[in-house]
Amino acid sequence: MGGILSSLNTPYTGITGHQVMVDTVSNNIANANNSFYSRQVVRSAAETPLWRQNYALGQGLDIVTVERVHNEYTYSRYKQASMDKTYYDTSFKALREASSFYPEIDGVGVYNDLQNYFNAWKSLATKSGDPALKNTLAEHTNTLTQNIQDTRNRLVDLQKKLNEEMAVAVKEVNRLGEQIATINKQIAEYERKDMNKKANDLRDLRDQYEYELNNLIGCDVFKQNIEGSAATDKGIADFDDDYTLTVGGRALVDGSTFHPLTLDNTQSPNGMYTIKYLRGDHKEFNLTNDLTGGKIGAILDLIRSDEMIGCNGNLGKLQNYINDLDTFANGFIEATNNIYAQSARPGAQSDQLTINAGDALINSGYNVKRGSFDVVIYNKDGEAMGTRTVKIDIDTTMNDVIAQLNANVDDNGDGDATNDFDDMFVATFNNHTKQFEISPKNPSMELYISIQDKGTNFAGALGVNRFLGGRDAQTIELAEPYKSDPTLIRSYKEPVGGNFDIANMMQQLQYDKITFNGHGGEEYSETISGFFNFIASRVASETEATQTTMQTKQAVYVAVQNEYKMESEVSIDDELVNLIRFQSGYGANAKMVTAIDEMITTLLGMKQ
Repeated sequence: MGGILSSLNTPYTGITGHQVMVDTVSNNIANANNSFYSRQVVRSAAETPLWRQNYALGQGLDIVTVERVHNEYTYSRYKQASMDKTYYDTSFKALREASSFYPEIDGVGVYNDLQNYFNAWKSLATKSGDPALKNTLAEHTNTLTQNIQDTRNRLVDLQKKLNEEMAVAVKEVNRLGEQIATINKQIAEYERKDMNKKANDLRDLRDQYEYELNNLIGCDVFKQNIEGSAATDKGIADFDDDYTLTVGGRALVDGSTFHPLTLDNTQSPNGMYTIKYLRGDHKEFNLTNDLTGGKIGAILDLIRSDEMIGCNGNLGKLQNYINDLDTFANGFIEATNNIYAQSARPGAQSDQLTINAGDALINSGYNVKRGSFDVVIYNKDGEAMGTRTVKIDIDTTMNDVIAQLNANVDDNGDGDATNDFDDMFVATFNNHTKQFEISPKNPSMELYISIQDKGTNFAGALGVNRFLGGRDAQTIELAEPYKSDPTLIRSYKEPVGGNFDIANMMQQLQYDKITFNGHGGEEYSETISGFFNFIASRVASETEATQTTMQTKQAVYVAVQNEYKMESEVSIDDELVNLIRFQSGYGANAKMVTAIDEMITTLLGMKQ
């Protein structure tokens, strides 16, 4: 039964309750500039009353709990918006740098070098024997091929730089994941749902680590039985069960258990990392194709290459740009060399090949097509002495080509068995040297051969009598004999002075559509300059599209961030208003204690 002394308890609960409220406001103000601190509020209720016969007598204030103002749905949207922003920020910065490798303005860039190169052939066509013009052609060729190499090397260097950034990010993901697992253990040890005892600050710290980890790699968090901060009674607080954080569909954090990511570049010639997940049984699972969010997802979408284990052809943008440049260089090299092989020489020799004599040429990996080519014989006066035609179909092997060249055939149709191709030259290829060769049987006869193609690309694909060396943008160069002595460059088809057929065909090449064979087996029919403009514009258009998307994601992020802050962050003005309220309540309850104390003094005086 209540009495005058027990009445002291009522204002006492008010004093202690308002003291908690003032302390909470003080803590909020102290953390006002802490980005991931969630504003805390005191949840209070009336104490259980004393029940009289016809009324209930209140017994003061009960502090139910101090909880953080946290909306899990808004927070999830905030994380997603931030992750998307980080993804496109990372992607745009890399693409902007890649697009700078294709300047193509004001006389700078590969496109301009192409024009100078073809103009040099045009000049040589007017004066085919001029050593100065040949030197100029060699200089322009070296400049063009070096710029193609440099552009590719810059793309590869950017790819490697991003690869190292990704490795650093993966290590940070592991650090954050381990910290989250530790926090989960601490939360489980501290919190008591039946007592509304919760770890607000630990949950804020976990949210911060989640946010940072999500920006790095993109993650999904699963919490069972979430009870949020929209509480109105003792039974509702900020609790959850069975916390799981996954990346790429794999549990990085499962409660207080952490499963790290690992990096492997042991099988990559250029050191490109594969990201793997270490399972509980210590077996690794490849995540390279499953990571699509955050900074790491953006980097992988830029740099994925065939070197990465498990990439499965899902190539990144930078790798596609590198492949495009290789496709351009390869098409340019083969078309040039296929024309240059028509320049008459005493013999012919291919690159060292990777095929065997019995392999079908069309399916050999070299860009040989169905059709035919002629080997035309000239004497030293430029007169045609005969022609040997070689046909290539889907089953033709190098042995078949050699057999056609060495066959005893009356090329001239004159009945003379001593003046045909097989009487003057011999073709060879074997699995030891792996080089196709045509050699004169009697060099003293001063005979020359010209390989004139009719659709097979035989000379261009196999590198017969090259003008340009290499196979791709990494290896393209002026062939070694002409680097040492540009005067050896031949602008003629028939080996006589004043002939400039090759120079004319070379300058015409800039206007002809040729076939470019893409990395994935696709074919493009385009001019050399046109194809280069195509691949350069691809870089520019993807950069511009990424910038547009990035700006949109930034706008969404700002809107969602403001929504999150309005709900959870500390407002100094609001807290100062609350401080005045709670201070006033504290003072009022103190006056009640004083009043009751005076009443007790009066009663004691009456007794005396």
